[in-house]
Amino acid sequence: LGPGGGDGAGGGAGDDGGVAAAAVEARLLMHEAAMRAREEKACAGLLILAAYYGDVQAALAEAGEAADEEEVAVGPAAAGQARGWLDVRVALQFAVSRSSLRLPAGSKAGLRGFATVRPAPPTADGHRAPCELWLRYEIAGEVRTLCVEDAAPVLLGRASAARGAR
Repeated sequence: LGPGGGDGAGGGAGDDGGVAAAAVEARLLMHEAAMRAREEKACAGLLILAAYYGDVQAALAEAGEAADEEEVAVGPAAAGQARGWLDVRVALQFAVSRSSLRLPAGSKAGLRGFATVRPAPPTADGHRAPCELWLRYEIAGEVRTLCVEDAAPVLLGRASAARGAR
């Protein structure tokens, strides 16, 4: 099995089985992610407050941009799967190590707690929303937001601060 709990191929566009597997995996990661979040909070490290993958605009609209960790835990993932997005906060907090988050370049669909999401329906002009990763996080008491294209690498936290990023 691939890192996302599926066959590693992502299952194709709109793979509801892969999305369901990602939701199950997020529940399995929840305990460890909560422990890591407590550890990170205690040292003013990297705390993932909210994170969405797929049609970010739809996710934010549905969540009402309520980016506090209690309100947008794993629950919205099940609702979002039919709308083209996943709540990946738990998966990303689980991936935090020593106040840093590193995600490789390339699609995030194969990462633990992620899946290929159903493409957004086309807009009136025929365009589809891009697949993106949106995060709201806190580090050293400062809340920040990041939105990147699916294929872009992500480097957050202490490692990025050491490189002079902000």
